[in-house]
Amino acid sequence: MVVVVLTFACASSSTGATITGGHLGSVGTAGCQPAAAFHSASANGGLPEAGMDTTRGSVWALAFSPMPPPAGQEIKVVWRMTGAGPFAFHVSDVAGQSIPLVWGPEDHGSSTWKHPGDEIGTGLKFPHSGCWQIHVTRPNVDADLWLGVTA
Repeated sequence: MVVVVLTFACASSSTGATITGGHLGSVGTAGCQPAAAFHSASANGGLPEAGMDTTRGSVWALAFSPMPPPAGQEIKVVWRMTGAGPFAFHVSDVAGQSIPLVWGPEDHGSSTWKHPGDEIGTGLKFPHSGCWQIHVTRPNVDADLWLGVTA
């Protein structure tokens, strides 16, 4: 009986997907070897998206600019991630230099972009080219996206 109660206690999100939490993994690999691979999201006007669905949850990024993005230019990225509670972001280059979000995270009320989880938007502006780690967290789940940025 205890196992059944614990199983149901961990199965919640705004989309009804089962969430067990913890680290979901990385989209791309550390040091961008390789970086996250974006593909065209045909249902959203061909905007580039990257992400993953695992047995523990999902994380997806939809970019409103060509990928890889150029340094020094603000870009909008919409995120979908399973889990519960507020989103937090830590953005850093491979040397450990952190940058803040330009804006966000900002809740999105409705969308035609279909992936599990809650949807929020962020603004990012990378000061230089290279490999950047975007660590996305919620209280019970986290994931990484390794993004190559061009000059």
